[in-house]
Amino acid sequence: MANFATLAAIFAALLVMSHAASAYRTTITTVEIDEDNEGHGSRSCHEQVQTESLEQCEELFLDIGRGSGRSIGSERERLMESQHFRPCCQQLRQVEQQCRCRGIRQVVNEEQSEFRREGLHRVVRSARDLPSACGLSSPHHCQIKAIWF
Repeated sequence: MANFATLAAIFAALLVMSHAASAYRTTITTVEIDEDNEGHGSRSCHEQVQTESLEQCEELFLDIGRGSGRSIGSERERLMESQHFRPCCQQLRQVEQQCRCRGIRQVVNEEQSEFRREGLHRVVRSARDLPSACGLSSPHHCQIKAIWF
């Protein structure tokens, strides 16, 4: 009889534990935040900003970072004097406006190892102002951050 009581107590304890375990289920939900509103256009920003689609901008930033062209004049004048400036602007116009800054940031990030500190400063300043220099109404400026070593 004692064995039966012990067995019943163990069974009851297991029943209570299984009920308690099922009462405390945890649901984990993952949310991805889309900062650049990528999903609102006909194509995703990722598709649009592949570096081959902004190759003229890549060349433009290489010119600026290496100090090609004259050393006097404003940053904007030096930006606009590059032979790659107009073709870069044309390529940027082909990218949906909500994806343009992301594309510029991607090109700058991929090219930043090519420059010394001052060259990278020039590239970042020019990249921030590129939409405005190209005459694009939106966005007018891009937030570009660079990691300085």
